[in-house]
Amino acid sequence: MDKKSFSNGSKITGVLLHMFFMIALTISVFLVGALLRKNILQMTDFGTVDFLESGYYVNLLEQKCDNLATYLYLLKRGDERTSDETALYLQYVNEFKAEETNFCFWCRDRKGNWYTNQPDSEAGQNFDVQTILMEAKTMGNYLLYDMLNREFGTDIRGLEDYFLKSRADRDYWKSDRVILVFGIDTQFSANDDLFRAKSEYERLHPWAKVGVMGAICSMMGWIVSLVYLTIVSGHKNQGEEISLSIIDRIKTEILIAAFIVAATELIFLMARLNRQQWDVSGLLVASGTISFLLDACFLIFYLSMVRRLKAETMWKSSLVYWLSQKFSKLFRERSVTIQIVILFSIHMLVCFILAVWAFYYQKPTAFMLLLLFSCGEAYLFLHKAVERYQILKGVERISQGRLEDKINAKMLHGEERKLAEAVNNVGEGLRRAVEDSTKNERMKADLITNVSHDIKTPLTSIINYVSLLKREEIDNERVTNYIRILDEKSQRLKQLTEDLVEASRISSGNITLDMQKIDIVELVYQTGAEFNDKFEAKELTVVTKLPRESIYICADGRQLYRVIENLYNNAAKYALEKTRIFVEVTQEEREVLFSMKNVSEYSLAAENSQTPDLTERFVRGDTSRTTEGTGLGLSIAKNLTTMMGGRFNIEVDGDLFKVIISFSVYFA
Repeated sequence: MDKKSFSNGSKITGVLLHMFFMIALTISVFLVGALLRKNILQMTDFGTVDFLESGYYVNLLEQKCDNLATYLYLLKRGDERTSDETALYLQYVNEFKAEETNFCFWCRDRKGNWYTNQPDSEAGQNFDVQTILMEAKTMGNYLLYDMLNREFGTDIRGLEDYFLKSRADRDYWKSDRVILVFGIDTQFSANDDLFRAKSEYERLHPWAKVGVMGAICSMMGWIVSLVYLTIVSGHKNQGEEISLSIIDRIKTEILIAAFIVAATELIFLMARLNRQQWDVSGLLVASGTISFLLDACFLIFYLSMVRRLKAETMWKSSLVYWLSQKFSKLFRERSVTIQIVILFSIHMLVCFILAVWAFYYQKPTAFMLLLLFSCGEAYLFLHKAVERYQILKGVERISQGRLEDKINAKMLHGEERKLAEAVNNVGEGLRRAVEDSTKNERMKADLITNVSHDIKTPLTSIINYVSLLKREEIDNERVTNYIRILDEKSQRLKQLTEDLVEASRISSGNITLDMQKIDIVELVYQTGAEFNDKFEAKELTVVTKLPRESIYICADGRQLYRVIENLYNNAAKYALEKTRIFVEVTQEEREVLFSMKNVSEYSLAAENSQTPDLTERFVRGDTSRTTEGTGLGLSIAKNLTTMMGGRFNIEVDGDLFKVIISFSVYFA
């Protein structure tokens, strides 16, 4: 699938479109807001074009009625009016002048006094309601509100709510015997507030639909462009790594604080702008400029946050992370003692401040903070203890050989997590090493078994032919000597092959033990007697120190005999001629020790002065390998002893060789 390219041109276009939609949205909102404040825009006016049918017109008449009630109240107060009331009274006198208003009224108070703004009326004149009502109707719009005769009539839609719904500020019209008749010159001959309102309505009302539709469309465009910028931000090509800018290097908290300060100032500026009395065109220009700056700040902040989230650097680029890393590095470079002192000092300082604040200044908030701080510390200590316990249990399982077990490092934190991962790595390394070692041992055992099996066939033939040659009467002494050497070497090769197979079987555990009660003293007597001839041939003296009573152990008699036989055989081969061999069996509490020591004919120290491990396979005291040993006897003896539950140790002091075998005493 081809990678999609996100060019700088497309990104700049997306930014410009986003700003355009932001400006359009702000202008539309401010336009609608201005119309709402002027009461020009109402939900009932969307399908209305005529000023006389609009809710704006009804609101103006309601305000007129409120002003008229106040005017009549101030008129009756006469000389009792205060200076502020007098100023307000003069304002209403100017508003209701007959020659300068399109609003003509006739009003009767509850005492029967009539008031009107008609110039041809006399003071105190009594009016006929039907007559003045007919005159009001000829003007265009009219209203009759007669509390005396309980009559109400008007051709102004929506104005009835003003009089028929009870409100505290309209109690004047709720008085008994009050009559109000007014007429509106719908030709608006006079240049009053009604005339000016009509002109403003006809000029601004067409923009109501434009403002609402503009707000909806610009909002949708703003969201779509923002989604596009969110997708392409940080990408040059789809699927590639995130590319960060210079802005993204600013610490996260600093960028957030700068955005909050700038956005707050611009929002407050826009709010102050909205409260001022502006011409609509001037208001739209000013609001568009502020919205451009606000959207620029928003895009810088928002797109930087998006790139950080995509690149997963939000936390790493924060000031808290930087300070924590510096503090952590500084903290780790100190000794454990210094670290404990620092943590304890911080603990004591915080507790002291909160305690003084809580108990000396008696602040309950500080006491709660002290409790929360103590609980938080206790939780952290317990959490650390639990995590360390989990690590300890994991180490114990691994030490017991369960190398496949893993510590759940995902549930741990900090140094404990690193330690758990290290322990898991060690366990995994040990498991692989054990698997490799087992595999290699198996391969070695298979190789030895197969090679030994392949050697046995020709070796058997050689031994048989040598046996046949020995039966022939050959007068040639040299040929007879050759046959003797062939017989010795073939027998040695046969023994080596058998030892190899046996060592392979033992090391791989492919052997079955028949554990029984064995008298080790009797077994040593029997085995030692079989080697008298070999010891006499090298003039070796065997000094045997055995207890008179029987000592029993639990072992496989055949395999234990093999062990002791190998030790005697080893002594017969490698002991220095005309020396003594010491054999001893002792019992120490619940343990039986069999030991054999002799002086070696060959030096047991290697060239690097390191004593070789004589129990390893093919390791011999005769480094020149001129003797007939195979180097497998001690290895077989040690492995068999270990399999039967005993211990096999070799001690070398100069040329003194000593082997010790120990078993637990068998109690019936």
